[in-house]
Amino acid sequence: MTSFAHTTPTSTGRKVTSSSVIRRMLAAAIFAVLCMDGVAFAQNKPAKPPKPAPADQQQLEDVKQDLSDKLAAEAAARKAAEEQLAATQAKLAADDAKLAADDAKIAEQGASLAHVADGLAAMRKDLDEERSARKRAEDRPAVGAVRGGIGITGFAQIDLTMRQSSQDQLVDATGDPLNEDRFSLRRARLRVTADYGHVLGAVELDANTTKGTQVRPVGADVSWKEQVVTATLGLFKIPFGYEVVQSDRDRMFMERTTTARALFPGEYDLGARAAGAWRFVRYAIAVQNGDPLGEKAFPGRDPNGAKDVTGRVGVDQDVIAGLHVSAGVSALEGRGFHKGTPSTKDVLVWRDLNEDGAIEPGEVQIIPGQAATPSQNFSRFAVGADVRVTYQVKRVGLLDVYGELVWASNLDRAIAVADPIASQYDVRELGWYVAATQELGEIFQVGVRYDSYDPDADATARLQGTYVPADASYHTLAVAAAARWQHGRLVLEYDRNRNHLGRDATGAPANLNDDAVILRGEVQF
Repeated sequence: MTSFAHTTPTSTGRKVTSSSVIRRMLAAAIFAVLCMDGVAFAQNKPAKPPKPAPADQQQLEDVKQDLSDKLAAEAAARKAAEEQLAATQAKLAADDAKLAADDAKIAEQGASLAHVADGLAAMRKDLDEERSARKRAEDRPAVGAVRGGIGITGFAQIDLTMRQSSQDQLVDATGDPLNEDRFSLRRARLRVTADYGHVLGAVELDANTTKGTQVRPVGADVSWKEQVVTATLGLFKIPFGYEVVQSDRDRMFMERTTTARALFPGEYDLGARAAGAWRFVRYAIAVQNGDPLGEKAFPGRDPNGAKDVTGRVGVDQDVIAGLHVSAGVSALEGRGFHKGTPSTKDVLVWRDLNEDGAIEPGEVQIIPGQAATPSQNFSRFAVGADVRVTYQVKRVGLLDVYGELVWASNLDRAIAVADPIASQYDVRELGWYVAATQELGEIFQVGVRYDSYDPDADATARLQGTYVPADASYHTLAVAAAARWQHGRLVLEYDRNRNHLGRDATGAPANLNDDAVILRGEVQF
C-alpha cells in the first residue's frame, strides 16, 4: 500500500507541507506568550521613588546620625562588657587558684589531723591497757587458795580523830562516851570470792571499834552470771546512785556524805538483785528488806512484810582519749515501820512542889492509863541523779569530778529518823554534793567535797511560844590530801561542819561547833 503526503502550493510556487505549518504556528504562539509576559512585567515593575525634598533629606540625615550614635554607644557598651567579662574571668581564675591552694592546705591539715588522731588512738589504747592492768592488779587476790577460782582480798583503815564537839562525858540515855579525840579501827575488811564461770560467790567480814569492838558480816552473796545479766541473792549494797555503791577502799574521803549516811546507813541490805551491762548502758534493780545494816531501828532485820524496790539505770562511756563519763538516775519505793505502844495502867504521881517532904493538897496527880496502839506502815520513796567525769590530765594525773542529787520522803533511817505517823506529816528530805579529786603524779592526791542535807524541809521550832519555820540542814566542806603507795596510803582530812544543833543565848537554833581533823593510815592486800 502506498501513502501520499498532503501538499499545498504557495504563491511562490513552492510546496508547503502540513508539518511545517504546524511548527510555524507553534512558534507564533510561543512568541505571543512571551510578548504578553513582557507587557505584564512592564506593567508590574515598581515605580522609581521620587526624589526626596530637602527637608525630608535633613530628617533622614538626622535619623542616620542617631542610628550611628546608638551603634557607637552599643559598641562602647559591648566593649566595656567584654572588658568586665575579661576581668571577671581573671578574678575567677585567681579564685580557682586560691581554692586550689586552700584545698592543698586542707589536705595537708587533714593529713596532720589524721596523724594526730592516730596518736590519740594510740594514747587511748595505752590508757585503756593501763586502766585494765590497774583494775586487774586491784582485783587480783594477793592470797591464793588450793582450790581454783578462790581469791582473798582486804584492807584496814586506822584513824586518829580530833573533833570540836568531843567531851569527857557520857550520854545519859545510853552511857556511850562523848569523847571523839581518839584512835580507832574504822574498818578492817576481809573478802573471800569464788568464781566458777557462771556461778559466783563472795563473803565479806568487817571488824571495827566505832561503837565498841565488833565483827560482823557486811557482804555475803551468790550469783549466776550470763552475758548481759547477773542475778544475785544475799547481802549486798543498795543499788542507788554513785556514792552508796562506791568501795570504801576507792573513796578518798573518810566517810560518805551526810545524805548517804542518813538515807542509806550501812549501805548493805538483804535481798535479790539483777544487774548487768549492754554496750554503754548499765542497770541494776533489787528487792530488799528495807532495813540496812546501819539503821537505828531494826538493822539487818525486817519488821514488816513489805519490801523496798530500788533501781538504777545509767551510761558509762569513753568520750575521747582520756575523757570518761558516767551518769545515771535512781529510784526507791518502799514502806517504813512505825512501832506501836503497849497499854499502860493508871499511875499515881506525887510532885513535892514546896520540897517539904510532906504530901500537900495539889501535889498528887493521877495519870490515866492508855490503851495499846498497833504498829503501822508508811510509804517512803527516793529519786536521785548522779554524774561522774574523769579526765587524764597530761603530765599531772587523773582528774575526777562527780556529784549527786537526792530527793526523798520519810526515808531518813539514821540521823533524823523519819516517822510521819508520829510527826503527823510526811517528812521531805533533800541532799546533794559535789566533789573533785586530782592526782599529782603517781604518789600524791588532793580532793575537795561539799555536801548539804536537809532532813526535814518543813521543820518548825517553838520560839517564845510560837512555832516558826526552822532550818535543820547539815553542811560539810571536806578538804583532803593523800600520799599513796602500791599497797597503802596516808590521808589527812579537815571537815568544816555546819548544823543547827546548838542554841544561842536566846534559845534560838545555832551552829554546834563540830569541825574535825582526821588522819588515816590504810593498807590493802
